[in-house]
Amino acid sequence: MAFSFLATFSEVVISQHESLDPNTCIAFIGGGNMARAIISGLLKQGHNSANILVCAPSQTTRHDLIDKFNVKVHQDNTAAVAFADVIIVAVKPFVVPVVCEQLSEVMQYDNRKLVISIAAGVKHATLRQKLHFSPKVICAMPNLPTAIGEGLTGLYAGPDTHANDIALAERLMRAVGETVWLKEESQMSTIVAAAGSSPAYLFLFLEAMEKAAIEQGLPPEIAAKAVLQSAMGAISMAMNSQHNLASLRHQVTSPKGTTEQAILAFQDGDLDELVASAMACATTRAKELSIG
Repeated sequence: MAFSFLATFSEVVISQHESLDPNTCIAFIGGGNMARAIISGLLKQGHNSANILVCAPSQTTRHDLIDKFNVKVHQDNTAAVAFADVIIVAVKPFVVPVVCEQLSEVMQYDNRKLVISIAAGVKHATLRQKLHFSPKVICAMPNLPTAIGEGLTGLYAGPDTHANDIALAERLMRAVGETVWLKEESQMSTIVAAAGSSPAYLFLFLEAMEKAAIEQGLPPEIAAKAVLQSAMGAISMAMNSQHNLASLRHQVTSPKGTTEQAILAFQDGDLDELVASAMACATTRAKELSIG
């Protein structure tokens, strides 16, 4: 099943074999879960840990980052980004204005740095304004599977963003998974619901399946293996098939068989409506958290 991209940048030709230069210096402002997921994914793809620097205010966090990833750490944002080619803003949204104010001082004297913000809800125009209207700003929304190189990142760049910067952001985020480029920034809220939050939906569904299997008599270890391996196999089939998800489902659903009975139970419970409602709640919340 091929990915359907919301937008592509036709002026940027990036070979599928063109990877991120391992000597690209990347500075992370913030060392939380998503920053760690990206760092983990980059290191698994062979990026040089000596070229990754993380700025975090907590000494405990800095020591933990060194222990886990062997990266460089700093406690001062301005100093941390001095030699960076790419700056990834990975802090809570309410901290972004302060961080941008600090970064703007550096970018006044060195406008070659690309800033990628993964702070949920912070608008592109807000970032640009606080960074002296630099065109070298891209918004990104990765999800947690970036930690194992299987993530999905939604990206948005302004109309005046240079093709080279778009290509660099593409190479960086493609090192930890797949990417989609959005035509409109407003679509970022839906990407949050469809990709950013969706691993948790899947975990919840698999958790319910595992619990049901145990209640119906399977030992916990067998229930877990049956559910997880089946999910992995189904996803692998979908990723490598020319058929859409509905067609694949019909292939498994024999008339009057066991699968059909389960599907009918899901439909009687209005699963489609429940999923749509849950995703709408996530999208609405993403819009509520939007800054700028």
